[in-house]
Amino acid sequence: MTALTAMTAMTALTPAAAAVAHTLFPQAPSKGRVYNFSAGPACMPESVLEQIREEIFDCRGGGIGLLELSHRGALYEDLNNEAEAMCRKAANVGSDYAVFFMPGGATLQFGLLPLNFVPDTGTAAYIDTSIWSYKAYTEALRCRNVTIAFDGRSLSAKYSRVPKQGEFTEPSNAAYLLYCQNNTVEGTTFWAPPETSLPLIGDATSDIFSRPWDFTKHAMVLAAGQKNLGASGASLVVARKDFIARATQKLPQILRFEDHANAGSRLNTPPTFAVRVMGLMAEWSLKVGGPEAIAKNNALKANLIWNAVDNSGGFYSWPAEKWCRSHLNICFKTAKPELDAKFVSEAEQHGLFGLLGHREAGGMRASSYNAFPVKGCEILADFMGEFARRNG
Repeated sequence: MTALTAMTAMTALTPAAAAVAHTLFPQAPSKGRVYNFSAGPACMPESVLEQIREEIFDCRGGGIGLLELSHRGALYEDLNNEAEAMCRKAANVGSDYAVFFMPGGATLQFGLLPLNFVPDTGTAAYIDTSIWSYKAYTEALRCRNVTIAFDGRSLSAKYSRVPKQGEFTEPSNAAYLLYCQNNTVEGTTFWAPPETSLPLIGDATSDIFSRPWDFTKHAMVLAAGQKNLGASGASLVVARKDFIARATQKLPQILRFEDHANAGSRLNTPPTFAVRVMGLMAEWSLKVGGPEAIAKNNALKANLIWNAVDNSGGFYSWPAEKWCRSHLNICFKTAKPELDAKFVSEAEQHGLFGLLGHREAGGMRASSYNAFPVKGCEILADFMGEFARRNG
């Protein structure tokens, strides 16, 4: 299946699927809450928030709150194991893969990857399609000799697309090839993992469990908390065991992926709250039908906004090429920064918050992650049309 075919296949939502989505997915926030389009930390399911609120005070009737639990106690061990099991099921990987949690976010992983896997005289390759993949590259460059496999910064419209198959180089001696699966700032995405003979590393921080994805094509997939995983402060890692076993032993244990995996995510005192929230988010993802159902619902929401961009007669625009547009981060802008600012201000009066674009890209950004309600995208699309009529 080509990337374009894969994208097209995800856009159709049958009446039956729409009925299921209406039943299982959030439609609108509770009274007093707004539509939160923030890019991350971002909108979470209210059912998960309610469970967290209860557990903060008393976790499972034990008389101890979630933030007070000993990470060596039996109750937290159960929560940790459940989180791993839910994430493993959502990722659909077997026993040859380790599923574990580590302190810190994606930026920490960007530094740990070269330290673990790139020898002093070796290299690694980076597909650069966003400010975050470039961040991964520059962090690695601080300690190792790494290379750019695809230079999205040099496109005529910077970061306007991801590479097509065969459009990136693969140094034969590279320890791995890293790419960012969904580009939150640029509004682009990969619709299939890159085909490569190198160990493939996917940064799934913004698209984890948002669509069917073949984790087994990767040596490692990492995803920082927030966005589709809830709380920040920890990262989920899904890694082939034989790959992480290759890491150098010349590092402190706390810096080695394999040691965290072997310790069951409790090598040191873990970020217990964030791990519990990740487990609850993965469990919720499975309850609503898993990545396949979520992908269809995300497509429905994204198309509402992308169609508002395309049907605006040029009032709204964005350089991302249509074939690789993101379904999670829909970016757009008007012709003038001051008009963008007016849009963001007036949108808040309609209960639409978090639409200001990233500081390096400008414009607006509607982040519609897995738990974001359909109704919010409908309201935004209507507001976009009305704002264009008044200001066009």
